[in-house]
Amino acid sequence: MNEIIDIRPYSEKTVRVRIQNPNVAMKARPGNFIIVKFSEDGQRIPFSIVSTEPEMGLLDIIIHRGDGLDSILSVLKTAQQLPDLLGPLGIPADIPEGKKLIFCGDGSGFVPLLPLMRTARNQGCHVTAIVSEYSSQMHCLLPEIEKDSDRLLRAEEDTMILIASRELAKGDVDKVIMSGPTLMMKRLADETKRRSVEADCLLNMLMIDGIGLCGVCRVMVGGERKQTCTDGPIFNAHLVDFDSMLNRQRMFE
Repeated sequence: MNEIIDIRPYSEKTVRVRIQNPNVAMKARPGNFIIVKFSEDGQRIPFSIVSTEPEMGLLDIIIHRGDGLDSILSVLKTAQQLPDLLGPLGIPADIPEGKKLIFCGDGSGFVPLLPLMRTARNQGCHVTAIVSEYSSQMHCLLPEIEKDSDRLLRAEEDTMILIASRELAKGDVDKVIMSGPTLMMKRLADETKRRSVEADCLLNMLMIDGIGLCGVCRVMVGGERKQTCTDGPIFNAHLVDFDSMLNRQRMFE
């Protein structure tokens, strides 16, 4: 249980880690996450479940050194037994069948979108991915994103909203699912709301302890206070108060 089966480097800063935990692998759904401790006295860190092989009892996470996890990557080894792994946690995603969906994200923000894209393709959806290419992590994820999308549109950070707006203007998009920097999601949420297109946002980047104790991931949704880790991490983007989220994030800078 909780044994590291494989460590696959994507780049100097990013690795994909395969862990054996039959209970979590069997129960996990797209949008769920786990909390991992890499040492007995280490911190508890939430990670999106990127993929699972239930029949083998395996699940994958992606660790990015740019998220402040340099020390963890330096000590990870295959056959290592993780002292603690909790999950699956979070509310699973509600992915429609046979719809036209757009997934928008950049950098580490795209990681939690990967299992949702795969599910959408398996459920007969037409999937368009709009990605930013400015980060090294995004470059190493591109092959996987391309595999699970019908169209891959590449954008710099400041042109993502423009490209998304052009796609929305065609009038045949059913839903946009986004993850990444708060300001980017705010602008996308405004654009989809203006065009009456459904939109969900993944707020995984707000989580720290993953079980609602720290309070850092609090967010206002539809005028109600929510905890990203216990009530999310996926919310209706049109109901999220991104302005208050930005103000809270400035407090922790």
